[in-house]
Parts: sequence; C-alpha cells; structure tokens
Amino acid sequence: MENIMENMGMCGKENSCTEEIQHTTENPVENVLSGFYKNACVGASSLSTLLQEVDNMKLRRELFTQREYYEDQKRDIKQQMAEIWLEPLESGKVATFYSDMIVKMKAKTGMTTEKAAKLAVEGTNMGMVQLHQLLNHNPNIPSELKAQGEKIIAHEKEYLDRITPYL
Repeated sequence: MENIMENMGMCGKENSCTEEIQHTTENPVENVLSGFYKNACVGASSLSTLLQEVDNMKLRRELFTQREYYEDQKRDIKQQMAEIWLEPLESGKVATFYSDMIVKMKAKTGMTTEKAAKLAVEGTNMGMVQLHQLLNHNPNIPSELKAQGEKIIAHEKEYLDRITPYL
C-alpha cells in the first residue's frame, strides 16, 4: 500500500463524479482502482439480473459464486481506495443499466440455460477487454496494482472455463 501511496501524487484529493461520464484523472492509480471497481459493480448487477431468469441449478451456483466474488471485489477495492483517501470515480451505472436491459430483453423471448451462459460469457469477455485496456492505458502504475489487475483477469478466465460448458 505504501508503494501505491508514494506513486499517487494526489493523496487527499476530493473527487466528485457524474455517473454517466467515464472519469479519468491524471492519477493512474485512481483511474485503475476505479476501473476495477466499475468492473465489479457492472458484473455484480448483471449477474443479479441474470439470476432472476436462470433455472439450471448448476449454472445458478456458478453465477452466485461469481456475483459473490464481485461483491467482495467492490468492498475490498472501496476499502483499498479509502486507505489512500480516494473514492471510486464511478460505479458504471450506465453500463449496468445497459447490461441489465439486454438481459431483460433476451429473457422476453425465453431464457434457456445456453442463452444465459452466452450472456454471462459475453459480459465477462467485455469486462476482460476493458480490464486489459485499463492496464495498457496506465503503464506507470505500481507493480502491485498491475499484479492485482492480472489476478482479476485470471479469475475471470477461470470463471469462463466454468461457464462455457453450458453453451
């Protein structure tokens, strides 16, 4: 944590945000942690919406497990940011609304296990692309933060391996 604080350059900065706009600052640590937080918010909300439509108990178990992971991520990242006097720049309300609406629209025509798995895979892939972009666009972050992002991406890949058999 000390390494992150030393590399921040903006300790104690108060921030405000409008959810509809993707915010960035000159502080790459703040950008990256906020991006991790947004990914967890969108994932948790999307899975909550999807779970309302899924009947297959094995797939439900995977979706519940992943949603718990995202909820833990949200809590941990928010705490991590608070330790360096920051708050997430955004929680992805627009992205969350969009992904929730896609699930609801797809459910109108009937939600099969295969369709639910496909939505989960597509959402996870989209999140992984955004996480890779986030890390690539912020190359000057501390190595421990880069490792944290790589660990999140590795977890997402493992999740994909568990849900693709339902396709």
